[in-house]
Amino acid sequence: MSSAIHNKQHLVIALGGNALLKRGDPLTVENQRKNIADGVSSLLPILKENTVTIVHGNGPQVGLLALQGAAFQKESGVVPMRLDVLDAETEGMIGYLIEQEVDAQIGRGRGMVTVLSQIIVDQADPAFHNPTKFIGPVYTEEEAKKVDGVVKRDGDYFRKVVPSPLPIRLIDQQMAALRLLTDNDCIVVCAGGGGIPVIENNKSGRLEGVEAVIDKDHAAAMLGINLNANGLMILTDVNAVATDYNTPEIKWIKSVSPEQLETMMKYFPPGSMGPKVEAAINFVKKSKGWCTIGSLKEADKMISKKAGTLITNEYGPNHVKYF
Repeated sequence: MSSAIHNKQHLVIALGGNALLKRGDPLTVENQRKNIADGVSSLLPILKENTVTIVHGNGPQVGLLALQGAAFQKESGVVPMRLDVLDAETEGMIGYLIEQEVDAQIGRGRGMVTVLSQIIVDQADPAFHNPTKFIGPVYTEEEAKKVDGVVKRDGDYFRKVVPSPLPIRLIDQQMAALRLLTDNDCIVVCAGGGGIPVIENNKSGRLEGVEAVIDKDHAAAMLGINLNANGLMILTDVNAVATDYNTPEIKWIKSVSPEQLETMMKYFPPGSMGPKVEAAINFVKKSKGWCTIGSLKEADKMISKKAGTLITNEYGPNHVKYF
């Protein structure tokens, strides 16, 4: 490894599915290409100056594929693809779009690859009995009443929810490959949509897919810890973490210790900001790194602590500062 590569920071960047496809936008390839182009443009200085592992969301995309499968089943009687297979499809699709845009904006002098990532989960995870992960398009309250499956409120709209078990680890052979790639400064798109959830069959020893969508922020934190990353960036469509969001008492957090952030969990709903905050706390507590949560459009400012919410051990366990 060259000294130039060794001196770079290693950042894990988690791109929200809604940062790649704006809320309410039609789920077209053209819209996704435009949003990914804008996203890569925002990340350009970071991609050039750091070793980067990219994790992306897939909620809107996997939901669309599930809807298409259900519609085809009504027409043909063919059983739809399982969620784990749809997770794999979205990893390839979104990874392809990201790779094309990075190629166009950075050039071809640096290695880049998308890894179809199998991530071990616990089949006894309580998440299988309490679905919280939003997938698919948004619905009005009236439209939501006609949707098959479990639907919950997501901001001003409603969306379908599915189980979201916690990631345990990337399978060993893929982690070995990921380390080799990142050690050589390749830009890696990994654990897309949180990865493909699999369990280990105790009898056969085989890996078996399960019907779920892993939260991509938890997957990004898990990868960051195992890769000894310097920082975790959770990029979404809001400017920072806030208490009393969508109320007159809203307060935007500038920086906070993981210990203080833990005391505020009541402000962060599951399926929305909750998993992002949990992932940030987990990463900062278990690594020597920092985490920042904020808008994809302000990614470069977040690195210099001028935007977003910084979660850090730097100022002690009682630290919290508001904008």
